[in-house]
Amino acid sequence: MKLLAINGSPRKGNTSKALYQIRDAFPGIDFEILHLIDLDFKPCKGCYACVLKGESKCMLKDDRDMIVGKIAEADGLILASPVYSHMVSALIKNFFERLGYLAHRPLFFNKFAMSMVTYSGYGAEEALKYMDKMLSAFGFNPAPSLELQFRPGKMPEKHTELNMEKSKRVVKILMEKIERGEKNKPSLKKMIPYNIFKYVSRLDKDLMKADHEYYKDKGDFYYETKIPFHKKIIAKILTDKIINQFD
Repeated sequence: MKLLAINGSPRKGNTSKALYQIRDAFPGIDFEILHLIDLDFKPCKGCYACVLKGESKCMLKDDRDMIVGKIAEADGLILASPVYSHMVSALIKNFFERLGYLAHRPLFFNKFAMSMVTYSGYGAEEALKYMDKMLSAFGFNPAPSLELQFRPGKMPEKHTELNMEKSKRVVKILMEKIERGEKNKPSLKKMIPYNIFKYVSRLDKDLMKADHEYYKDKGDFYYETKIPFHKKIIAKILTDKIINQFD
């Protein structure tokens, strides 16, 4: 089994230490840690070229494709961020922006992902909710998230041990999900965006070139799977209410 951890902290502090402790707790696992701060990973320009024309048209030539390639090679992803101002770090926000085309054209349906945050006060819930939402939009099957609380200065040994036990417990769940290989069943929350993106991709095939190529031969969902008839009907009704606004 191969796990990839991506550290979105601008400094190698609590988040980095926690990831190395997790790695050391599972010596039999191929566990790689990427620190975004060490990579050539430029800020998104917001030009929308990756969405409209395709990810290869991004004007920024850096380590983005290397990161995506490592995610594709791994069985599971641990995406880690410190909590700053009730939200993820700027590096993690940029990670989601640079890979934003995956929200239109998800890839990682056979992959499992876990969100992880380190914090000292407030904001963990908001940050994890955002991370889980984006990872799900990229196609990942989410595992339970992990929040680790730290405090300024030296941590009491008991608190450090509790964080470690919590980390091992949650990562074990991620590993069990990977071993079982159980993909999430299509939900209405997934089916409705799928229907909308597919519809929009047909409105202007020249403008939405990349999305059109992605969706043109797809059926009821991103991949072949059985969906109950009643769920298809409900999804269509709810989708139609939304896309009627486009007419």
